[in-house]
Amino acid sequence: MHKKRIEKTVLIGISLAIVLFIGGCITEPQNKMYGGSDNNKQDSENYHPHTRLNLSFFKGVWTSPGLEERALEQDTEKMKTYGVNIFALSVLYDVRDDGSVKIVLNAQWEGNEEKGYINMIRKAHNAGLAVFLEMDPIYSKNSEFTAIPEEIKETFLENFKQVCIHWAEIAEQEQVEMFSPFNEPTTVIGVEDAIKWMEEILPSIKQRLNGTVIVKFAGVGPGDFSQYGSIEGYDYVALDIYAIDDTQDSFMEYLDFVIEKASSYVENYNLKGFIFGEMGIEGTDENFQAELFQRFFERTWNITSGYFLCIWGPKNPEDPFADVSFTDKAAENIIKQWYTK
Repeated sequence: MHKKRIEKTVLIGISLAIVLFIGGCITEPQNKMYGGSDNNKQDSENYHPHTRLNLSFFKGVWTSPGLEERALEQDTEKMKTYGVNIFALSVLYDVRDDGSVKIVLNAQWEGNEEKGYINMIRKAHNAGLAVFLEMDPIYSKNSEFTAIPEEIKETFLENFKQVCIHWAEIAEQEQVEMFSPFNEPTTVIGVEDAIKWMEEILPSIKQRLNGTVIVKFAGVGPGDFSQYGSIEGYDYVALDIYAIDDTQDSFMEYLDFVIEKASSYVENYNLKGFIFGEMGIEGTDENFQAELFQRFFERTWNITSGYFLCIWGPKNPEDPFADVSFTDKAAENIIKQWYTK
């Protein structure tokens, strides 16, 4: 049962890759990629300096992949009315067969992908929302998402380390509230390499970023990884879960297992707490979705440090992932009631 949930969370990474590759563009990092970003402030329209928000409880949302700009342009006032205080944004990188990486965004930002992501950070901040910035490498073979091959893993990890350090500097410049250097790393590069890499990169991130730093795992997490390293020093652990093809009772049973694992990470590694880094419930049956959200919040509200719920707004029709949208459905009112408590 637990393996099935992990496969579901990997699938959303596939969805993200597919959506952004369709009609999108992949370009070489610009020459300024590993240099300073001082010019970004002059280049961005309607830029207003932001002071990092001090959040102790995260009431966040994800959009359907590829619809982040739409949400930031049209829905920020509604988000705040519904109690949302933080907006999640993935910075996507394509991993090539030689272990190098390319930044990816939609065709609108061709040649200026970095600026496009910074523009979205600023749109969220200008609207009064905090930002959760996540680094998300995607490797595909024959149009299918897969783990990074062993023969390029070392090269990839060194290249991606430089990318993450660069984005940590941008995150500090933009006063980003929450940063995750690698989305679900144990599913992408394996438990041993992931834990070692996450431990190794943390000091470099902390030297550059004063915001909250997250280690983010799929499903229940990778189990006992203490033989490979430690996640002590991260602020929170995030776990990603979905209710797809579940009964309410089977999901609640799974949820209890996730809570147990998350609590053990918090205790063993002296973390501030755990959050649900992604949480979605299939919305085909609206009553089922609403009832399960209610049970989910009742079980978790007083023990977690926050949520990032999937998905805000419409579902991208090009996204093959199950429809976990909740806006304009019965669950929306349940979420609003809890988020505005």
